[in-house]
Amino acid sequence: MLELKNISKTYGTQLILEDISFTAESKSLVSILGPSGSGKSTLLQIIGLLNRPNSGEIILNESSYLRLDGKDLEIFRNKNLGFVFQFHNLLSEFTAEENILMPIYLRNNKQSSTVMDLLNDISRTLGINHILKKFPSNLSGGEQQRVAVARALITEPSLLLADEPTGNLDNKNAEELYDLFLKIKEDHNQQIIMVTHNEKLTNQSNKVIFLDSGKIQ
Repeated sequence: MLELKNISKTYGTQLILEDISFTAESKSLVSILGPSGSGKSTLLQIIGLLNRPNSGEIILNESSYLRLDGKDLEIFRNKNLGFVFQFHNLLSEFTAEENILMPIYLRNNKQSSTVMDLLNDISRTLGINHILKKFPSNLSGGEQQRVAVARALITEPSLLLADEPTGNLDNKNAEELYDLFLKIKEDHNQQIIMVTHNEKLTNQSNKVIFLDSGKIQ
């Protein structure tokens, strides 16, 4: 379970987030909505240890982690958090499969049979088995984003964070990716926090949080 307690963030005198508190159960999809500049992405960055709040606490699976730093922070983030961004950031010189396995390579782990079984399972869920040997330049935008999702899942994170993952997709591909998040939540017992501006893509979320001017409305 994820629990945020009184998260606040300022830049100079500008208030970005004010006293944000909510909980998210395991095996759930939480969508964060709000207008541009409402603090959505900043909040997701704080949850993902890419930014620091001025005050507050975040607890994931009974571990409070905002005060971690150095090697402890890196280990926690690599073990527990997966990221999907609007821009998929695939490496053009590597195949889709190699891009997915990149976090494993960076951990100096080998392609064990367990990892490859997980890769096959994730690929089946996302419907990308047939493109694993292709390079990013030969993939559609929707296929590239699915590869990016697979890359985030390969480390089996406790929490998947998605920042406007459908922002560069057309309506059809956006709806398909949202449906895949719902399937991933069920099939892989995944907890997902998704920032989006598209209210239509929240109708089956377990919780919807609306931010405006840094506050939950």
